[in-house]
Amino acid sequence: MVNKKLTIKRLVIFFILSVLPLIGISVGLSAAFGEPAFASKNPDVLKWVSFLSAMGMFAPAIAHVITRLVTKEGWEKTYLGFTAKKGNIRYFAFSVFFKPIESIVYLLVVWGFFLGEMSFSEVFNTEQPVAALSLVFMQLAASVVFFFPAFGEEWGWRGYMMPKLLELMPKPAAIVVGGIIWGLWHAPLTVIGHNFGVDYPGFPFVGIAIMCGVCIAENAVFTLLTERTKSIYPASFLHMINNNLSPLFMISVLFSPKAQALIAEKLTGLSPSLLYLGVLSITAAVCFVLFIRKKKQHDNQ
Repeated sequence: MVNKKLTIKRLVIFFILSVLPLIGISVGLSAAFGEPAFASKNPDVLKWVSFLSAMGMFAPAIAHVITRLVTKEGWEKTYLGFTAKKGNIRYFAFSVFFKPIESIVYLLVVWGFFLGEMSFSEVFNTEQPVAALSLVFMQLAASVVFFFPAFGEEWGWRGYMMPKLLELMPKPAAIVVGGIIWGLWHAPLTVIGHNFGVDYPGFPFVGIAIMCGVCIAENAVFTLLTERTKSIYPASFLHMINNNLSPLFMISVLFSPKAQALIAEKLTGLSPSLLYLGVLSITAAVCFVLFIRKKKQHDNQ
């Protein structure tokens, strides 16, 4: 039987240990540079921000370890096994190819909604298609560098937080609550301009709310991968590619200069993030249904 009070205690300890480093990074950078660090135009500031943010991604994994030690939990169900079984191969393939495909869908949506008057050859970089695609594949390969920071987050969120939440509540609620917790974890960085900048209505609360929405959608996808494979690695692969092959990068590589200039005028403020959330929500909804259906099938057996 699950000891709910102990599980909640472990979750609270885990979250506090996870978020404290980000609060320290946010306060420290703001004090050091006297401005919201992610919104800075100073390249030296941005280098420090990128480095410290990557280090902050290890906080959930460290919090995972410390929480287990402090609460004497033991080391069962760590999700560290590499379960590349025949039935799981499709999930590993999904973790690699999903984000590039999602980014392409995002570009097509941008074209349809904002550049509808332009032809395919005018929007996309058709003059040097091989060079453009080569840059995409190079960026995909470079994502390997980000595996360990991505693993740092995933072993915390999907390898520790989500199993605990699934002990306490039904899967739909766990997906939503877990996404909100994950989104709030980003709040210290959102306050200093991460993802959305600082020049938008309702700063920083609207940005925090949008981040929670994105994290709920992403949580449905990452949790499905982790629970189906009982391994943290597919979600880690997906996370590393997500952080390195963003839709905005794809626009900078695959769109023509003219299309990029028009997009810079039309997609401003929070518009790119809201559009991305709309595209992501489609896949998230499918993963959410698959996750719930799995539970119902299991319950009826």
